[in-house]
Amino acid sequence: MSRLSRSLLLALTTTALTVTAPALAKHHETAEPAPVSELVDAVDIPYEEFTLDNGLKVLVHTDRKAPIVAVSIWYGVGSAHEPKGKTGYAHLFEHIMFNGSENAPGDYFAPLRQIGATDLNGTTWLDRTNYFQTVPTSALDVALFLESDRMGHLLGAVTQEKLDNQIGVVSNEKRQGDNRPYGLVGYRQTELLFPAEHPYGHDTIGSLEDLEAASLDDMKQWFVDHYGPNNSILVLAGDIDTATAKTMVNKWFGAIPAGKPIPELSPTLPTLDAPIYEVMKDKVATTRIYRNWVVPGLNDPDYTPLDVGMTVLGGLASSRLDNIMVREEKNAVSVSAYVIPFVHGSFVEILADVKPGEDADVVAKRLDEIIADFIANGPTEDEVQRVATRDAAARIAGLEQVGGFSGKAVALAKGKLYSDDPEFYKKELSRLASTTPEAVKSAMQKWLTRPVLGIRVVPGERDEYQEVGAGKGARTGVLTAPAFYTQDGEPATVTAPDRSKLPAVGDIPNVDFPDVETATLSNGIKVHFAHRDAVPMTRVTLSFNAGTTADSADKLGLQNFVTAILKEGTASLTSVDIAEQQERLGASIGVGGSRDRTTVNLRAVNPNLDASLDLMAD
Repeated sequence: MSRLSRSLLLALTTTALTVTAPALAKHHETAEPAPVSELVDAVDIPYEEFTLDNGLKVLVHTDRKAPIVAVSIWYGVGSAHEPKGKTGYAHLFEHIMFNGSENAPGDYFAPLRQIGATDLNGTTWLDRTNYFQTVPTSALDVALFLESDRMGHLLGAVTQEKLDNQIGVVSNEKRQGDNRPYGLVGYRQTELLFPAEHPYGHDTIGSLEDLEAASLDDMKQWFVDHYGPNNSILVLAGDIDTATAKTMVNKWFGAIPAGKPIPELSPTLPTLDAPIYEVMKDKVATTRIYRNWVVPGLNDPDYTPLDVGMTVLGGLASSRLDNIMVREEKNAVSVSAYVIPFVHGSFVEILADVKPGEDADVVAKRLDEIIADFIANGPTEDEVQRVATRDAAARIAGLEQVGGFSGKAVALAKGKLYSDDPEFYKKELSRLASTTPEAVKSAMQKWLTRPVLGIRVVPGERDEYQEVGAGKGARTGVLTAPAFYTQDGEPATVTAPDRSKLPAVGDIPNVDFPDVETATLSNGIKVHFAHRDAVPMTRVTLSFNAGTTADSADKLGLQNFVTAILKEGTASLTSVDIAEQQERLGASIGVGGSRDRTTVNLRAVNPNLDASLDLMAD
């Protein structure tokens, strides 16, 4: 701690410092960051896998640091699986499957919240539908009851009223999205980049006309065809072992018969015959310029270097586009570049918001010049290293939790569903660590020299646009579903459990928090240290006993102003220097506060902790 004390001696006198870490890193005389390979080699999610007789694939990861279990179930169905005339079905069923089942009527959120579930959500996109929640270990039976009931006992609870209600909800979601600034661009991008017959040739939210035209029997058949156990992956991560998981999963899911086999999709990666440039109007404050390409999917070796390249170009706080167009030339107020990964093709997007008063044609030309130069010459070694370190550190930080959007259950499920490899995260991190400037340049020259889609959105009245309706149209059909409705396979050999009531919840033990060590530095800073070893990462909070209420009456807003400028430069570092140094180290420094406190937070990978603390101190 002596080094930290020396760094903060003059700056801080009445503060509290909280450190949470596996162990403080050894003192290093140099600030050379650890190789990315060293960071990713430490990432491991041990798991065991088994498959029920009905085809349900189950992955189990044991993590005993807290008495909780993440339950994550992924169905291999998304909007990519919707044929013409049935768009929006997968997203609609994501909603319907939260609205109660035959043995758990009513909103699914209520019983899950009653047992203390957190990270509770469900999503649909092109390639999947998933549901997840993190529950106390003693309430795991309840979560498995609910998940299995909506897999095997859903349709008897789906009524015309529920269907109409959820179509109304989806209509409102679509209306909200469409009416955001630039909200119609995505539809046009999809229309121009993908052939109509391509699995990605329509948006996930789909056509409200298709939903309005659907009967209950249409909906029933869609569910029967796609949501069987053989098209599903269940991940349990946390305070659970494989033997216990087998018993519990077989009890709740084993009697559900297998569904139909799902045909594999293998579309050709589309490319434009020639560049396309379009202008759209919207009620926006500034012109936005888009550049888009379709590139290979997430399993292709070229995906990672493309992702690194776009992050260098417009995904870092110190990116090429930020430095040139926002900071130096000041012709744009916001820029970004990124790749959105999917299985059957990924989506490159580069955009720039033109600074008011600037000539949009000139800015567009300048954007294209920067892109062309970057494709021709590629990134530097330092840029690639900064991206790789930052992204590896972010992945490590996400894996500290078992559930949620970025935890270990998600990593295992995504790998199994998208790549048939639960450990695909290791391949991703290995590719990231080994990416070179030459590989980035080669991938960009291969894929981003193809014809581009360029869209410009300018301020003005939108072209004629039909608002979304809701809850209209006649539908026919009646649902009279038996308990199990996925037939044609072998009958289940597992005795069905009692589903007349929710399972009882056992005792919930107190959390065993790590012991906290305390010390006081020579300058008076109080230090509290808690040791845990879930991931090789340290989190530090430096907390000052003053917040917005300490502002004087004639200087209201002073605290917010000071916290906003802390990362804009120091006596020795510019804002770009600070951003680049964080990226090199895989560190993340945030500044914030409340009425009574002001805090500076650091997240650092352990091999780079010393240098990260020096940066935080500066």
